[in-house]
Amino acid sequence: MRKHSFAMIILAFAFSYFCFSCSKDTPKQQYVKNNNTPTQVINDAYLLRSVDGVVDTELKAKKIEIYNFADSSKMIFPQGLNVNFLNPDKTIKANLSSLYAESLSDNLYYLRDSVVIINYKDMDTFYCQDLYWRKDSAIVRTDLPVRRHSEGGIDYAKGLRARDDFDSVEVKSPYGMQKVKEE
Repeated sequence: MRKHSFAMIILAFAFSYFCFSCSKDTPKQQYVKNNNTPTQVINDAYLLRSVDGVVDTELKAKKIEIYNFADSSKMIFPQGLNVNFLNPDKTIKANLSSLYAESLSDNLYYLRDSVVIINYKDMDTFYCQDLYWRKDSAIVRTDLPVRRHSEGGIDYAKGLRARDDFDSVEVKSPYGMQKVKEE
C-alpha cells in the first residue's frame, strides 16, 4: 500500500508540473526572412527563349540566384551571363557576355564587369563597362565609354544603342581615329 501511495504522489506531482509549468502567454517564435538569402539557386543553367515558336535566344549561366520579395522577384547571375542571339537556322548571330548580371525587372537586365558583345555578321567586337538589355523592346544600350574592334581597326565612343540581334547598331559620340569602309 505504501508503494502505491508513493507512486500516486509522484504521479500527481509530475502531472501538475506538466500541466501548470507551461504558460499560454509564451511568445511565438519569430521567423525573420533574410533578404540576402536566395529562395532558389540554379547551377549550370541553360535557358531558351522563343518568339512565336522560334528559338531566338540562348542563355547560359553557371549560377542563378533568385530572390522573391513581397511584390517582385529578382535574378542575380553572380558568376556571369552568356547570351547567344540566334538566326532562324540556329546559327549564332551575336553573343553578349559579362562577369555579373541581374534582372532589374521582368524585361530589364543590367550587365556589368567586362561586358563583351560579338557581332558575328559584321565581325565587330564591342567592349564596355556596363550594359542594359531590355528584352521586350529588344534593345541593348550603355552611356559609358565603348571600344569597338573591327576589321577597320579600333574605334571609341561615348555610348551604344543597338537592337539585340545587332542588325542595327548606333554608336554615340564616336571619337579617335576611325577607318570607314567604302562601298
